[in-house]
Amino acid sequence: MSADSTVIRVAVLDDHAVVRCGVVARIGEEPDIQVVGSYASSLEMIAGLRTAPADVLLVDYTLSPNELDGVSLIRALMARFPASAVLIFSSHYEPAIVSLAMRVGACGFVGKTQDMAHMISGIRTVARGKTYIDPDMAYRLVEVSVNSALQRAPTPAVECNAVRVEGVRLSAKESEVIRCFLAGLTVSEIARKFQRSEKTISTQKWSAFRKLGVTSDAELFNLKHQSGAF
Repeated sequence: MSADSTVIRVAVLDDHAVVRCGVVARIGEEPDIQVVGSYASSLEMIAGLRTAPADVLLVDYTLSPNELDGVSLIRALMARFPASAVLIFSSHYEPAIVSLAMRVGACGFVGKTQDMAHMISGIRTVARGKTYIDPDMAYRLVEVSVNSALQRAPTPAVECNAVRVEGVRLSAKESEVIRCFLAGLTVSEIARKFQRSEKTISTQKWSAFRKLGVTSDAELFNLKHQSGAF
């Protein structure tokens, strides 16, 4: 919290100008919340926070192809700004993504389709050092966890880091690569996004393919359609 304990300093990151401006305007209506930074890219946010620190970092989970985002961005922000609470604000509001973001260090998660009141509540909650997930998502996370446990009874099945496919565990990096690939990014674009070599990205992609039991791009998209995972 800032020196004035009645004011929560917030930095906003979203690469869509209309969304970013709308969020900043809505936050500005709250007397106890102050926007100290509004950023269009992850690099801009990291640079800006060095001179304008914030109590809460309101961050979009998925940015443009050349941006650091998702798990990698959460970890980078935590390492550089440990005093700040990361609150994810994303259109990817599914249990698998929420679970992964929280597991790697996010303090809360708000869906972009939710009422803006959830975002305000989330900011205030994580600023107090607590975790924020709305009751409906909390129920869905518990439901998925229970169903997964029941499925494991006859045949052991392992919970994935970012996807839920019975008997499969993908690493966080493999999950990020598959997520980006399903979003339409090429291997070279993913390599630039995460600052890894194309060889590394290709290796992670095919490692995930082997674990998922698919041998082609078409089979991966078919698995996504059939299972509803990812």
